[in-house]
Amino acid sequence: MRVLILVDARFAIHERALVERVLVGLGNEGIAAQVVLPKDRQLEESGFNLLTEPIWYADRGLSLTRHIRATQVARQVTKNSDNPTGEIDIVHVFGGSAWAMGRELARILDAGMVFEVWRAGLIDSAKALHLEDDDRALFLVPERPFETGLTKAGLGHRVQLAQWGAQVPTEPSPIFHDQKQRSIVLMSSGRQKDQCIAAFEGIADALESHDDVMLFANLEVVERADFWARVNNRKIEDRFTIIDRSEDRRDLVLRCDMMVYPDTLHEERTLLLDAMGTSMAIIAGNDEHILPIKESPGISIVDRPSRGAWAEKVGQCLSDPQGAREAGEASREYVMKHRRVGMHIASILDAYQALVDDQATIEPA
Repeated sequence: MRVLILVDARFAIHERALVERVLVGLGNEGIAAQVVLPKDRQLEESGFNLLTEPIWYADRGLSLTRHIRATQVARQVTKNSDNPTGEIDIVHVFGGSAWAMGRELARILDAGMVFEVWRAGLIDSAKALHLEDDDRALFLVPERPFETGLTKAGLGHRVQLAQWGAQVPTEPSPIFHDQKQRSIVLMSSGRQKDQCIAAFEGIADALESHDDVMLFANLEVVERADFWARVNNRKIEDRFTIIDRSEDRRDLVLRCDMMVYPDTLHEERTLLLDAMGTSMAIIAGNDEHILPIKESPGISIVDRPSRGAWAEKVGQCLSDPQGAREAGEASREYVMKHRRVGMHIASILDAYQALVDDQATIEPA
């Protein structure tokens, strides 16, 4: 089986780890996968850990030129073959802005197409793809609640569950131990500004009683929620660190003791799953679309994301390190049982095989 992994810029920047894990998992199953990335300076500098050089595509241009741009990619994939059909079995697309390109490319290559619905906001994009009856296509959803919207859109027959997985270390990470300085990381897209500000102020309130705790935050939330002025106002400059390009510094994020995750955007993130897998203490907003938050007994949920609610949860965690360790271990056990990377790869392979089998049934004898 031969697979193209087509990724848009946003997904590649924020979920590079997932793309790399999928490639490794497919390779372990003997499946050749070629990555196709948009021409983007940040991506070129970030250094994907790939076994082969990626193919770069033009992701900007009029919709009228999409077929031309897709044909250029097809020619690179098939080494300028005059007849590109049959060279690729599956085009798997990560990132909504690349869906139309992936559909065009799959049609040129006569391949099955798989679209990753990693956030609920992509359901409208799924309807806008205007798939034809003879398109062999599936939408992969990482959480069951995403299925409902696609079913209502009339796409239920094209939906398959493929829950993302975490890398779980052999041993849990030691959190809140005397041998290291305690630390909290606030991770967010920053797009829900009021919730992020409430979480930051709540953390700062809790830190007033714990002057030995460092606070980290990713650059996106600092910029979008205007944190820096608040850091100065709370006089915690010497205890606050910004993590630029957090995907490149995932190791630093996962060495913290506690993660505060205020987002309720119905978006899947491997960083949250990895934090669970390392047994970090996690305090999160109540996003019922993301089942690990809802189901894991170890995650402390803030139902009403007020400053006071965040301060209370963070303060409780800092004051009860043994309870925090037990909660982290419960999250780790949940991931080990329900959300390992191998389970995700198996679900992807099932989807691929279904589309390949579908092709076999329609080809003339």
